[in-house]
Amino acid sequence: MKDYFAKKTILMVDDDPNNLRLLQEILQDEYKLYAALSAERALKFLEKMIPNLILLDIEMPGMSGYAMIQRLKSDYRWIDIPVIFLTGIEGRKSEQKAFELGAVDYVLKPISTNVVRARVSLHIELQTHRVALEDMVYKKTEQLNKTQDSVLEMLANVTSIRDNETGAHIKRTTGYVELLVNNLIRIKHEDYIITQEFAENLIKSAKLHDIGKVAVPDIILHKPTKLTDFEFDVIKKHTVFGAYILDQAINELGDDSYFLYIARQLIVSHHEKWNGKGYPYGLSGGEIPLAGRIMAVADVYDALVSERPYKAPMSHEEAFEIILKDSGTHFDPHLLELSAPIFPGFAEIAKAYKDENYRFKMLSTDEEDD
Repeated sequence: MKDYFAKKTILMVDDDPNNLRLLQEILQDEYKLYAALSAERALKFLEKMIPNLILLDIEMPGMSGYAMIQRLKSDYRWIDIPVIFLTGIEGRKSEQKAFELGAVDYVLKPISTNVVRARVSLHIELQTHRVALEDMVYKKTEQLNKTQDSVLEMLANVTSIRDNETGAHIKRTTGYVELLVNNLIRIKHEDYIITQEFAENLIKSAKLHDIGKVAVPDIILHKPTKLTDFEFDVIKKHTVFGAYILDQAINELGDDSYFLYIARQLIVSHHEKWNGKGYPYGLSGGEIPLAGRIMAVADVYDALVSERPYKAPMSHEEAFEIILKDSGTHFDPHLLELSAPIFPGFAEIAKAYKDENYRFKMLSTDEEDD
């Protein structure tokens, strides 16, 4: 935990040693002080330590105080350090410029002991509260994210229990999606520019892609032989069932439902095909949300390499031979082309999460109590 009660540090920047000595006499009892006789030396100091506050002169040989604060505000490491200008330059224009550049205060020389103490104390306190608030918000956000992940895992487990033949399908497909998304972020292709937030939400959403199967009757979901046309039509509705499950929460949360919105896109569209012959809406090409196009690759690959009562598992090579053959018909061809370098990672994920290690043992109604 951060120690908010430790002695705060101040960097004083002034080309006049007398001004630095005066500031030291005023502030040394309450703060840990560092001094620099130029902006250039101050910037070198900042490479090693970040103070709680900077007291900065404006008129100095070489880099001026104005130029230094512009450097500070353009660097993510220093942008939040509060800066108080201590200067002999009077006038509204210079004061206005200081505030426009990001200073928190403007104190005129000759220095007044009481004024300097009061202004420094005020801005040190404000900075301390800001940091404490940011830390609290970070911890709360982290806690909410953990809660959200736990709820997602619970919902994913419900789907796994209903459709136990899929075993670790959810874990594997989530891993495939993560590989695909991280690759798009890495290559930064102009056709697939995605944010980190979108990527994180998409990876989380992958766990829910088959949640609509909770509404499919067991007699169809667990049928060990080939489905009839009618039964397959029922199975296909798991996409719209899944979207319906999320709709109420999305409507209630409004603008705070971005994560669920991404999840809904993925759930409802991951069985659409590039040529428009998928379901449930027959979308084609770019009409299919990117979330659905990515999930489609992961879902089909896992179905091909997994053992089912009605089929033997394919090898990694056989599975991708089929997927690449369906490039431009079932799958987004450009997405497959860009993703080719990371395809070997799919085999590693499939090996790590085998069905037999993740199946639930269902209790029978005639078992005796222990």
